This record gives sequence, C-alpha cells and structure tokens, in this order.
Amino acid sequence: MNTFRPALLASAVSAILFNSHHLAAAQSTTQADKAIETIQITATRRAGSVQEAPLNITALDGDVIKDQNIGDLEDVARWVPGLTISDQGGREGSPIIVRGLNTNTSDRISDGGTVATYVGEIPLNIDLRLTDVDRVEVLIGPQGTLYGAGTLGGAIRYLLKQPQLDITEGQVTGDVFSLNESDGTGGEFGLVFNTPLIDDVLAIRASVNYYTNPGYIDYNFVVQNPGVSNPNPDFTNPQDVSANLRSVSDVNDEQITTGRVSLRWQANEAVEATLNYFYQKQENGGNSTSQYNSLSDSSALQGMVGQYENAARILEPGEEENDLLSLEIKADLGFAELVSASGWSSYEQSGQRDQTDLLYDIWTGYAEFPAFVAQTLDTSKRD
Repeated sequence: MNTFRPALLASAVSAILFNSHHLAAAQSTTQADKAIETIQITATRRAGSVQEAPLNITALDGDVIKDQNIGDLEDVARWVPGLTISDQGGREGSPIIVRGLNTNTSDRISDGGTVATYVGEIPLNIDLRLTDVDRVEVLIGPQGTLYGAGTLGGAIRYLLKQPQLDITEGQVTGDVFSLNESDGTGGEFGLVFNTPLIDDVLAIRASVNYYTNPGYIDYNFVVQNPGVSNPNPDFTNPQDVSANLRSVSDVNDEQITTGRVSLRWQANEAVEATLNYFYQKQENGGNSTSQYNSLSDSSALQGMVGQYENAARILEPGEEENDLLSLEIKADLGFAELVSASGWSSYEQSGQRDQTDLLYDIWTGYAEFPAFVAQTLDTSKRD
C-alpha cells in the first residue's frame, strides 16, 4: 500500500494544478464574455450600459443583428423577454404584444397602439428593415416620463449608424433564400458608403437596401372580371369554374426598399449636429392570412380552402411609403448634455380589400346576384 502513496499524491497535485488552470481560464473567458456583452445605451437619456439602467431594457447591437440575421421587429422579439410580435405579413401589419397584452388598436392594420417606435430621437410608426443600424433598444413597460403618453406598453428605438468623421469605407451585402410552399426565390441586397468631407469635422453616410420575399399564399378563387364573372360558379363543373375564376400563386409577396443619407457636423468638441433623411417603401401583393377551416357554413367555399390559400375574390395589393427628415443637435454642457431633435415625417398608404364573403355572411340575399363582388379601397395619408 505504501508504494502507491507517492503516485496518489502526484495525482492529487496534478488534479489541483489542472483544475486551477481551467478555473483561471474559465474566469478569464467569463470576464471576456462580460466585456463583450456590455452595450452602451441612451434610452434613459443618459449614456450607460444595459446592466446599469434602472429600467427593463433589452439592447441588440449591430454585431448581434448581423450575426443572427435579424432583419425586422419580428426577429428582434425573439431576443426580448416580454415582447411578442404576431407576424400577419406586411399587408396587415404585426400587432405588438407586451407581457401577454395586445397593446394595439382593434383596426385591421396595426398602428403601434401604446408602443411607440423611434428612429433616432424622432417618433415614427414603422416596422423598420434593420440595415446599417447601430443598435435597437426595447423598453418594456410604461415609459411616459421619458417618451410621453403614447408609451403605456413600452418604446422601441432604432439607432442608425452615425457618419464616421475619420474613415472612408464601403460595404456591399447580399442574401438569397427560399420558402416552403413558395415557387419563387427571395433575396436582400444592400450598399453602404461613408466618407469624411472635411476630416474630423464633416462626414456623410449613405445606404440603400432592397428586400424581396417571394410569398407562399395562393388566391385560388379570384374572379376573372369583377362585376361580370360569377364568384360562386358550379364547383362541380370545371368549365364553369375556369370561365369565372382564376388562381394566382404566391400572392403575399413583399418588396421593401430602404434608403437614407446622413450628414454629420462636428462644430467643436462640445457641439455636433446630424441631418438625416430616411425613406422606406413597402409593396405587398396580398394578405398572408388563410381561411383554412375558418369559413362559415353559409360560405360557398366552406371546406374548399387549403392551409396556404386565401378565399378572396379579388387581389388585395397594398403599398406604404414613409419619409423622415430630421435634425439632431447635441451640446455637452459639462454637467449635462443638451439634445435638440426636430423632424418632419410623412406616411402614405394605398390598397384594396375584398369584402365579398363578408357581405354574404351579413345578408345571404347578396347571393341572389350571381356577379356580386365587393371591394373597398384602403387609403390613408398623414404628415
């Protein structure tokens, strides 16, 4: 037994040294991870880290957005505890649900409800395509003290990357993808350029991005000629069906064009100003909703609509345009920072919606008119 004691002692010493080495390595790794996770935010109107902020804040920086392929608010919600985005497709908007409560209005198109969205320091109701973004800050819960009465559910801030005063750089990005149940291919392509006009004093940054989604919902009951074709032909007669109805595949396609130009002026060590122009246009071919197993028994299409099909009798395209011109001025007063933010924004939306089956449900007498098809125009504009 005595002959084995030196070996046991040597093994014990080796184990202690081995564990100490790995413990030190683990602590070093943990410290490095903590350093990497430190994200500077300004949501509280004071610069600091997420850990130091006395609010429920989640911040995603540009590196995380790029590495995790985060493209819109629906993707952001997967990283934010308490925030849920009900993705209904670009045509309908996406209700923002905070801590299990739907904070939106009852309208079909979500308008943000009591969750305000900001681009920089300017409020702008938009589901921004996340390109050339420095970070996204999400504040959960009432934020009336800092952001006004429209933030009972919270606030979401998109912080664009600022023009760099000392470097010239450019970036080209591209991505191609496919979707289940879709016949097409989608993609995203972007260009970013930054250059100083006067070194350390004046710089400009510009970006443009184009995103296209091929869609996956089919409209298989579109009338050939609204007001003339019969929306409820004899479905047991293929000739009667083809004479009155047609099928359109992948109707809920989506195209989003985003662009911006920023001019930054460093007047002196204490004062700087940034002039921004931002633009986003979104075009949708139709709805992403399906009436699979949801039509009433009175509908002529009851039981005929597939899982990835929509029962609309006419196409339902939609288009939205957002513009924002803003000027932000920051002055370091020594004991505090003074920020002035002024902006002008415009929003314009147009489209149409099918109301045929809705009116059939309200009054079955409409079915007595064989060519009856109903649609409503969907327009709004505000500055």
